[in-house]
Amino acid sequence: MTSFNTLFNRMFQEKSRTVYLIYLIQAFASLCFSVWMIISMKGDPNVMVINGHHEVTNHLISYLLIFGVMMFITSFFANFVYWIISSIKNEKINRSQTWRLIPISDTKFLLSNFVTAFISYLWLMILEGITVAVTCLPVLTVNEVRKNLADFFSRSQQLGTQDWWGLLGALVLVILLGYAWYAIVSLINLSSRSIMDFLPNGSSKFIMFIVRVVIILAIIWLLSKATTVVFGAIGNFIPFLADGNNDLQMSGTLVAFLLFDVVVTLIDILLLNKFVEAKQN
Repeated sequence: MTSFNTLFNRMFQEKSRTVYLIYLIQAFASLCFSVWMIISMKGDPNVMVINGHHEVTNHLISYLLIFGVMMFITSFFANFVYWIISSIKNEKINRSQTWRLIPISDTKFLLSNFVTAFISYLWLMILEGITVAVTCLPVLTVNEVRKNLADFFSRSQQLGTQDWWGLLGALVLVILLGYAWYAIVSLINLSSRSIMDFLPNGSSKFIMFIVRVVIILAIIWLLSKATTVVFGAIGNFIPFLADGNNDLQMSGTLVAFLLFDVVVTLIDILLLNKFVEAKQN
């Protein structure tokens, strides 16, 4: 049997290629936008206005700052493109005969597929963050910027334990939502493939489209019902949720999404194991 770590590393290497390609395209696009902006400013973007004060910087700092801002702006588009491409790649792996021949359980296979996609996304964000930080670092030579950063860090030190727990809960919620995205996409794809195998004219793209639309609508309806039921049940066991306790409210939300991820994953594993056959690459 193949170990989970071995499969995880192999899948991560495969998906990292997409991350590097998107990052390089994003960096090139940001460079082009930066050059266009510098040209539109007639090559003289050497004055920064911060809180009404004029801070003169050299051209290199201004150019780097423009590039960093462009990287930050294009990161939203790059991240969206990654989510789409990675979802498609996940489903190709799920149905790939080559990948499915790996001697490992369907549970570990599916978890590795989902988790590597999300970890690769985090790696893309890290690359973007490092690039923005490095290109904007010379701006620290501006006095007003240093003053604003000092004020920000002094205020952050005044945050209480509840505030930090809230930030941690928000981070965990983002992770659960990211995992839920891949689980739902797989649920739609695997369930539609399973249904199409039992229908005539299984190769019809129109029928596949109709089936997927129906499944998406059914999932949305079930999610709305399940959310009401789950939060109601949690409220019965944790009655303090209604008393405005933010920590308990966040805990209830995290438990609800964790249960949702577990249930959808179990359905995906069942579909992958019992109903969806692999195909040749």
